[in-house]
Amino acid sequence: MKIKYKLAVPLAIFIVPILVSCEQNGTSTTSSMETATVQATTPIATTPSKPPPFILSASIQDIMTSIIDPSADYLWDSVAVIGTENGIEEHHPRTDEEWLEVRRKAITLMEAANLLMIKGRRVVEEGGHLEYEGLEGNLTAVEIQKKIDDDHDTFAALARALNTTTGQALQAIEKRDVDAFLEAGGDIDTA
Repeated sequence: MKIKYKLAVPLAIFIVPILVSCEQNGTSTTSSMETATVQATTPIATTPSKPPPFILSASIQDIMTSIIDPSADYLWDSVAVIGTENGIEEHHPRTDEEWLEVRRKAITLMEAANLLMIKGRRVVEEGGHLEYEGLEGNLTAVEIQKKIDDDHDTFAALARALNTTTGQALQAIEKRDVDAFLEAGGDIDTA
């Protein structure tokens, strides 16, 4: 009996749509006995509880310190014009591998901005504190969380601006346009 049941459910999944299609076309390929068999073996539809679409494992501070800051720093450090005793030195990616790594960091930064936009993400873990909390002029984690909760759309718009400006950097990277990439780096900093 177990074998018949195990086969009946998968078969019903394939047969029922075919039967419905035939019925809609005005033809019938089943007897009432076959229809009853399909109906009897088809599991009763239940509405499962829907899991949340995301599991928010990291805080905003975690994303900033673990993904956004290192990726942005890599981008900024990859292009520079430095004045030295010997004159001006230009530093930028030159090889395919260097450009590929800069591209990876840009994509990481863009996607990290999306992570910030997910509603419900906390600034820090429950009971946690910001890295520079308590310094004059800095808001506390609780104050920042309240601002985000009160106006998530503005917070999301700021994160979207980071995504957009990093997208401009990515376009410059794809073209290997050092000047445009350098300009986009300034826009990323502003965002």
